[in-house]
Amino acid sequence: MNLHYYHAMGRVAGLTTGEARTRVLQAAAEVFADCGFEGSRMTEIAKVAGLSVGAIYNHFESKADLLAAVVRCHGADDLGRLLASEQRAGVLDLIALRGRSLDEGPPAAPLLAEAILAARRDPEVARILLAEIAGREEVLADFIRFGQMAGDVVEDADPVVIARFCLMLGLGSLMVRAIELPSTDAEAWSSFIDRLVDRFRSEKN
Repeated sequence: MNLHYYHAMGRVAGLTTGEARTRVLQAAAEVFADCGFEGSRMTEIAKVAGLSVGAIYNHFESKADLLAAVVRCHGADDLGRLLASEQRAGVLDLIALRGRSLDEGPPAAPLLAEAILAARRDPEVARILLAEIAGREEVLADFIRFGQMAGDVVEDADPVVIARFCLMLGLGSLMVRAIELPSTDAEAWSSFIDRLVDRFRSEKN
């Protein structure tokens, strides 16, 4: 998406509620990525979206609420693409696939990293981000439980612990990308992730 594209359009009339919300999320993602949370202004997001500031507040209570929605939206899009591309894969196959991409940097990394930085200074962002990350961890734990019921994952593994490890690994990858450490050898990284994940495969599978 190009910021100048929306600037040129001006305000857009006749949008449905869903279209307006999508336009705000797209504009906010770009402004947050370009200016950071503290440097972003609702007026700029409104200008990029082609809407009024009041229209944004019809959908989101605050700038912190908007940031959380952007992070949540990008996370859902990533998961949707993953599931769509690997519909027949098992739970551990999907986790391994996601793990192999961590050393390359997840698509939503800049936004999530910005949210984490903002949470250190803004209690509202911290509260919203905590709920969002805890929600992702809970979904992942349920995902692993499903794998155990399907016989793909060993029964004696704690789903909550696995989910926490995956979450910590994912969040750690944000720091690695933020300080621009060079990527490791792609083949060696993939091999390591596969060996790690294979330890949790059920012998029934």
